[in-house]
Amino acid sequence: MFFLASVNKEVLKKQNKYLKSTLEIPIINSGNSQIDDKVNQKIKEDILKFYEDSLKEAQSFLEDFELDESNFVADASFEVKKNTPNAISILVKYYKYSGGAHGYYEYVPYNIDLRSGNNLSLKELFKTEVDYKIIIDKEIEKQIKELGKKDKDLDKIYDFYGIKENQKFYLEDDNIVIYFDLYDIAPYAAGIPEFPIIIENIKKQIKEDYLDMVI
Repeated sequence: MFFLASVNKEVLKKQNKYLKSTLEIPIINSGNSQIDDKVNQKIKEDILKFYEDSLKEAQSFLEDFELDESNFVADASFEVKKNTPNAISILVKYYKYSGGAHGYYEYVPYNIDLRSGNNLSLKELFKTEVDYKIIIDKEIEKQIKELGKKDKDLDKIYDFYGIKENQKFYLEDDNIVIYFDLYDIAPYAAGIPEFPIIIENIKKQIKEDYLDMVI
């Protein structure tokens, strides 16, 4: 019988003349308190840092423009994308509004090896001798071309030159989903571009230690 981690939620609501904020913080319980504490502390620290940075930005804005209050918003939520006996993939979603036509949002992934508590990079999933960037790049280029065939306008908006060393991704179903921040490879209207890579097609290139995590 396999045990899957449970994920609860801690909600912090903060409001002052500078900023209104709702922070949803995941609390993982995998049955290993040492690993859970390590992971939960890291994620909570990151979310609270986002709040503190946003608060400083709002305070500076009010002081610079000599205003009594602002309409700044800084929210954090999360979504569990994959949960297996050895791994959990959580996407923390940040939203910030500081005036203007629209807000800014960013997704931060936590692809956790529950055996060690480590947040895995894309590079770590692949065998050392494998040029994983070429494999991923070709698949993304293929998907962009397919999008362009369906809609000619989409063919023109992507400005993709290859994945980064610290490329963001998450695990979902039978896919490794590569994604890009706003403005990284496309204009704001395109949102956050996501490209699912079917794990079955590349499983020979993935380290055996991680196969049972991602499949």
